[in-house]
Amino acid sequence: MQLHLVFVGKTSFQEMDAGIRKYLDRLRHYIRMEIHLVKAEKISPKISEGMVCEREGERVLKLLNAQDYLIVWDPEGRQMDSQRFAAFLEHLQNAGTPAVWMVIGGPLGVSPRLLERANSVLSLSRMTFPHDMARLMVAEQLYRAFTILKGEPYHK
Repeated sequence: MQLHLVFVGKTSFQEMDAGIRKYLDRLRHYIRMEIHLVKAEKISPKISEGMVCEREGERVLKLLNAQDYLIVWDPEGRQMDSQRFAAFLEHLQNAGTPAVWMVIGGPLGVSPRLLERANSVLSLSRMTFPHDMARLMVAEQLYRAFTILKGEPYHK
């Protein structure tokens, strides 16, 4: 299985970016991974928030093939604890899923079209987080999940 992480826009805070890189570097020990940075749409009064999300969503959808498994992170998605998230990833691996794409949207979230295309919609919390923080939390939870699957002590 290959993991593709899709981030919309650049990370605004160097400290967050350093943390994200730290966990992604650790994660590469467990899984083949590729990072895709999608250009964020400029937010302005001249364009609706919905149109911003649609344009960003179109950029993401162009990266995918029809058979790719798509996970979108959204506050309205399904919540799991770390153990269940690890089991979810293990199930995808055992099912022979060749490519898993995870999308963390930009500041305005993700488009309805992207949510419709998603095979799974997951949530970190019902709370709203800055997208930079969501990236960091997803990277850490991915690393935690793979240490759980390998029986390593990080999760404790």
